[in-house]
Amino acid sequence: MDAVAAVQGYDARKESYEDMNDWLNVLVKKRIAKARAEGEALPAEMAWVAERDHEVYVKRFKPMVLVVLALCIYGIAQTSNPIALLATFVVFYFYIDFYSGVLHVVLDNPRFVRLPLIGVPCVEFQWHHTFPYDISTRRLFDVWGDLNVLLLVKSAFLFGICGFSTTTFMVAGVGYAWGYANQFSHRLAHTAPRNRPKLAVWMQEHRLLMPPAVHHVHHNDHTQAFPVLSGHSRGLIQGMLRVIPNGYFWLVLFVVLTALDLVAICWLVDRIWS
Repeated sequence: MDAVAAVQGYDARKESYEDMNDWLNVLVKKRIAKARAEGEALPAEMAWVAERDHEVYVKRFKPMVLVVLALCIYGIAQTSNPIALLATFVVFYFYIDFYSGVLHVVLDNPRFVRLPLIGVPCVEFQWHHTFPYDISTRRLFDVWGDLNVLLLVKSAFLFGICGFSTTTFMVAGVGYAWGYANQFSHRLAHTAPRNRPKLAVWMQEHRLLMPPAVHHVHHNDHTQAFPVLSGHSRGLIQGMLRVIPNGYFWLVLFVVLTALDLVAICWLVDRIWS
């Protein structure tokens, strides 16, 4: 069977789909069918999807995104110490870039595709290498919604350990706002120049957000340029990878940071400004 016959029956015209998740899932089917028709060895994430007929791109639970946005506004607005708030903003700006790099290293690892819990996110994330434009094609609430489970886990640890204090809400509000900004920055790096807001272009040019040229290094070499907020922690991540390349170290680091990073920042804010 040739590749053309293998993909017949899939309508790949973008304008035929109201939901871009559906269009992207058709492209996934076409890509797998083409690989099978040509006898291509499927990479881990493609083989996993082919075995299970898994939908890579899904609608996310948008009410959760609205709750997170409301928490961001509430946590920032009710803070009575502007110096503590400003310091927390600055800390998170640099930390979220580093955390995004750690997360990216983990989700890019093909050995983790078949692990429980983290496997499905790895599969879905690694398809971004095949369709880099997916993040700029899907609706923003779906892109933010990709963080739903992660933010639920973080919230459970943060509020479970630190309670519902003013500091806790402030840390959650600032941290989650930068988490969404990180997703938006990644999206902008794949957005056509004509569709980027002028302010965003200015921020990219001044390295406040990830410049597309820097991020595209990663799509040419998947072992480079992992952070996606500003890229300022790129050298740190690469240095750590050279010293400790073991993927399971990065998985453990990601788990520890996910559970305790907001808790640690909340504790520091309380100790310095209480």
